[in-house]
Amino acid sequence: MQLKKPIGGSLAAATCGLLGALPAAPVVAQEAPRWEIDSSLLYYGEDGERVTDVSLMVSARRAFDEDRALDLTLTVDSLTGATPSGAVPASTVQTFTTPSGKDSYTVAAGDAPLDDSFLDTRVALSAHWRAPLGESMRWSAGFSASSEYDYLHLGVDGRLERDFNLKNTTAYVGVAYSQDDMDPVGGAPIPLAPMREVGNLSSKAGNDSKDLTDVLVGVTQVLSRRSLLEVSYSYGSSDGYLNDPYKFLSVVDPVSGAPVPGPAGSGLDLYVYESRPDSRTKQSLFAEWRHAFDRDSMAVNFRYMTDDWGIESATVEARYRWNISDRSWLEPQLRWYTQDAADFYRTVLFEGEALPRHASADYRLADLDAWTVGAKYGHRTDHGEFSVRLGYYRQEADATAGVAVGDLAGFDLVPPLTAVIVQFGYKFQL
Repeated sequence: MQLKKPIGGSLAAATCGLLGALPAAPVVAQEAPRWEIDSSLLYYGEDGERVTDVSLMVSARRAFDEDRALDLTLTVDSLTGATPSGAVPASTVQTFTTPSGKDSYTVAAGDAPLDDSFLDTRVALSAHWRAPLGESMRWSAGFSASSEYDYLHLGVDGRLERDFNLKNTTAYVGVAYSQDDMDPVGGAPIPLAPMREVGNLSSKAGNDSKDLTDVLVGVTQVLSRRSLLEVSYSYGSSDGYLNDPYKFLSVVDPVSGAPVPGPAGSGLDLYVYESRPDSRTKQSLFAEWRHAFDRDSMAVNFRYMTDDWGIESATVEARYRWNISDRSWLEPQLRWYTQDAADFYRTVLFEGEALPRHASADYRLADLDAWTVGAKYGHRTDHGEFSVRLGYYRQEADATAGVAVGDLAGFDLVPPLTAVIVQFGYKFQL
């Protein structure tokens, strides 16, 4: 198991996403409360035999009255495939030590260095309780937990809502806190330490952890009988071990672009493990407008994010729900994302230059653009509602500025990434 998507960070983001969602539509309790089950099976597959994710999610809601409800969610992810290590291609065969330090693998000349031993299974649970607090206020609280081979996440969150203006305006505030413990395979690498030969773990340390805190405030406003606007602001803080333990950088000759020799006797070229700051603060603004037509509806949202790592990003998304009939609907989706690179992003390091304090070749921190195009189809039956979603994702990064020297000029240092998304869903009541 090697580099994986940041599960703990994803869970913290998901918690904040829950806090930032529009107030749930009131669910009128039946004479006998019933469980509403929402299930989905997701397939995400990257091109070039890279990461594949198969995810099963089952959520259950039991509404006891208009404002009291219990939500439970179980998610199981299975991830396999090859993932970029951060090293760049070379005109010669490259050899790398696996994160465990017990084996090695080679990459052919000219090929992008990928570690194909990526394998993991994640199990995540969350529970939230929602209840009224007087006639115009509501509160909710919950917890989340997830476990992987080398990662444990535990989190709590809470939210308070209040209605104003005859319930046409709702203000809310939410907080979330989590602690993530990491026990990387082979140990957490020492920042900027060189990769060692098989059996030598002197560049590795023990396990580590990080703390994440998120605060969110926002308001939803009914603009008319057909339109609704939500605006929110979020602040997030992370402290602790923020490196990706499975990422490293190539050190190359500043003229030829070729790899330089590594530690004496290792038989390896020189690769150093990444180093990120041990703290990060993020701020974001979000706005979404929803409008209902006579038969159809649409939603458009925008998010701007900035952090103290130097990253600025913007996301624009539009969805249109076309009600084909009383039972069937189709919802096309278009999403565009762009970001500037982190201040410490480096595609490579050059021999002879002083090591920077922080450096990472993780393409997710590079200057990049991404597009998602898709559509979701749903159909209601007498027993429930099923849906299928198809999506196409493409990401392009600009990581060649100042590093296209010698051999490197002939390689695509960060190739475009494309992925296919297929999701099946089914909702029903028990």
